[in-house]
Amino acid sequence: MIITGSAIMVRSETAKAVEKKLEEFPQVTFHGSSDSGTDLIVNFECSGQEELESLCRTIKDSIPEILDIGHIYINFEEEIDKMKGESPL
Repeated sequence: MIITGSAIMVRSETAKAVEKKLEEFPQVTFHGSSDSGTDLIVNFECSGQEELESLCRTIKDSIPEILDIGHIYINFEEEIDKMKGESPL
Protein backbone atom coordinates (compact mmCIF):
# COMPACT_ATOMS: atom_id res chain seq x y z
CA MET A 1 0.00 0.00 0.00
CA ILE A 2 1.23 3.46 -0.88
CA ILE A 3 -0.25 6.47 0.91
CA THR A 4 0.56 9.99 -0.25
CA GLY A 5 0.07 13.50 0.99
CA SER A 6 -0.51 15.41 -2.23
CA ALA A 7 -1.49 18.78 -3.63
CA ILE A 8 -3.79 19.10 -6.61
CA MET A 9 -3.17 22.44 -8.32
CA VAL A 10 -6.20 24.25 -9.74
CA ARG A 11 -7.37 27.77 -10.50
CA SER A 12 -9.14 29.14 -7.45
CA GLU A 13 -12.39 29.63 -9.36
CA THR A 14 -12.52 25.89 -10.22
CA ALA A 15 -11.56 24.51 -6.79
CA LYS A 16 -15.09 23.67 -5.60
CA ALA A 17 -15.98 21.92 -8.87
CA VAL A 18 -12.76 19.87 -8.76
CA GLU A 19 -13.36 18.99 -5.10
CA LYS A 20 -16.84 17.71 -6.01
CA LYS A 21 -15.51 15.62 -8.92
CA LEU A 22 -12.83 14.06 -6.69
CA GLU A 23 -15.64 12.41 -4.71
CA GLU A 24 -15.96 9.95 -7.62
CA PHE A 25 -12.56 8.44 -6.71
CA PRO A 26 -12.67 6.32 -3.53
CA GLN A 27 -8.85 6.23 -3.37
CA VAL A 28 -8.78 10.01 -2.79
CA THR A 29 -9.43 11.66 0.58
CA PHE A 30 -9.86 15.43 0.49
CA HIS A 31 -8.52 17.32 3.52
CA GLY A 32 -8.72 21.00 2.65
CA SER A 33 -7.39 23.73 0.44
CA SER A 34 -4.74 26.42 0.62
CA ASP A 35 -5.70 29.97 1.62
CA SER A 36 -5.46 31.02 -2.03
CA GLY A 37 -7.71 28.15 -3.09
CA THR A 38 -5.26 26.99 -5.73
CA ASP A 39 -4.04 23.84 -3.94
CA LEU A 40 -6.35 21.04 -2.82
CA ILE A 41 -4.73 18.87 -0.15
CA VAL A 42 -5.51 15.16 -0.52
CA ASN A 43 -4.33 11.66 0.29
CA PHE A 44 -4.11 8.93 -2.32
CA GLU A 45 -4.24 5.28 -1.22
CA CYS A 46 -3.06 2.78 -3.83
CA SER A 47 -1.79 -0.78 -3.87
CA GLY A 48 1.48 0.21 -5.53
CA GLN A 49 3.40 2.74 -7.60
CA GLU A 50 1.83 1.69 -10.91
CA GLU A 51 -1.68 2.10 -9.51
CA LEU A 52 -0.77 5.55 -8.14
CA GLU A 53 0.58 6.69 -11.51
CA SER A 54 -2.47 5.29 -13.30
CA LEU A 55 -4.86 6.94 -10.83
CA CYS A 56 -3.19 10.33 -11.25
CA ARG A 57 -3.39 10.06 -15.06
CA THR A 58 -7.06 9.06 -14.86
CA ILE A 59 -7.90 11.92 -12.51
CA LYS A 60 -6.10 14.49 -14.67
CA ASP A 61 -7.82 13.14 -17.81
CA SER A 62 -11.25 13.09 -16.11
CA ILE A 63 -10.99 16.53 -14.52
CA PRO A 64 -9.50 18.97 -17.06
CA GLU A 65 -9.58 21.81 -14.52
CA ILE A 66 -6.62 20.18 -12.73
CA LEU A 67 -3.38 21.91 -13.65
CA ASP A 68 -1.03 19.44 -11.96
CA ILE A 69 -0.70 16.94 -9.12
CA GLY A 70 2.29 17.03 -6.77
CA HIS A 71 3.14 14.47 -4.13
CA ILE A 72 4.50 16.11 -1.01
CA TYR A 73 4.85 12.91 1.00
CA ILE A 74 4.81 9.26 -0.08
CA ASN A 75 4.78 6.39 2.41
CA PHE A 76 6.43 3.38 0.74
CA GLU A 77 6.92 1.46 3.99
CA GLU A 78 4.85 -1.58 2.99
CA GLU A 79 6.43 -1.62 -0.47
CA ILE A 80 9.91 -1.68 1.08
CA ASP A 81 8.90 -4.50 3.42
CA LYS A 82 7.65 -6.52 0.43
CA MET A 83 10.95 -5.98 -1.39
CA LYS A 84 12.94 -7.06 1.67
CA GLY A 85 10.93 -10.26 1.91
CA GLU A 86 11.47 -11.08 -1.75
CA SER A 87 15.14 -10.18 -1.99
CA PRO A 88 17.19 -10.00 1.23
CA LEU A 89 19.82 -7.29 1.32
